Amino acid sequence: MTKRVFGIVVVTVILAALAAVVSRSSAGPEKIVFPTNYKDGVLYTIADRYDVKQYRELYASAAAVQAAKEGKPLPSGTVLTLVQYKAQVDAQGNPVKDAKGRFLKGDLIAYTVMEKRTGWGTEYGDDIRNGEWEYSAFGADGKFNDKANYKACFQCHKPHDQIDYVISYPALAGRTMVASAAPAPAGSLGVNIGAFTFGPPGVTIPPGKTITWTNTDDSPHQITVAGTPLKTGFLLKGQNASLTFKDEGVFNYNCALHPNMKGTVQVSK
Repeated sequence: MTKRVFGIVVVTVILAALAAVVSRSSAGPEKIVFPTNYKDGVLYTIADRYDVKQYRELYASAAAVQAAKEGKPLPSGTVLTLVQYKAQVDAQGNPVKDAKGRFLKGDLIAYTVMEKRTGWGTEYGDDIRNGEWEYSAFGADGKFNDKANYKACFQCHKPHDQIDYVISYPALAGRTMVASAAPAPAGSLGVNIGAFTFGPPGVTIPPGKTITWTNTDDSPHQITVAGTPLKTGFLLKGQNASLTFKDEGVFNYNCALHPNMKGTVQVSK
């Protein structure tokens, strides 16, 4: 092989390697490597998801926990790992609970990971960017899930910029985030949001009536009414929001963050 040919080959290999690096750095969820050592971190909270019958564990590094306790943004290099398990269910399909009222852990389903690195996020527009965070998902076998809806991750976390886009930040800090609630409009009908359900799930009201939803879950929620522009903002625990239904008909709604949460409003004279 001549020196010229050898040089061309070397340059070609280097360019190919650089292209691979650039491609990987510009990719979104593929930036994140499955955190095989996540259990070496801190199990900072456990969550029961009634809407999808799941038991969930959340892990973080000790440095991330300390930053949250000090009210600081989480440091670059932070990896938060959400481990999803099926909840054990009885013969009727209802989650089985322990003596403390918590779900019993069943089979492992998947992992969702969010990771923060200096310089990440520049490829996203301001309407969706979550600072320097990136999201990824993995199956129970630890393999990357290229079918996951990653845009939904950004949309869900976007409103939480004041707590570094981390919905579970209060749990990291060892506290529960409870927001103040404005008074409900006089004469409005109340619907409670609790345990990832609407109570009552179906209501009947006359035209022009207002419904007020109050969130009592630790998780945020948002009401969106199908086929209409009606929707609330994101509701933290303790917050409420109201919507007025002027036209007759049957209106289905759900939580934009948790689509399995569904309710119905029937408007009739």
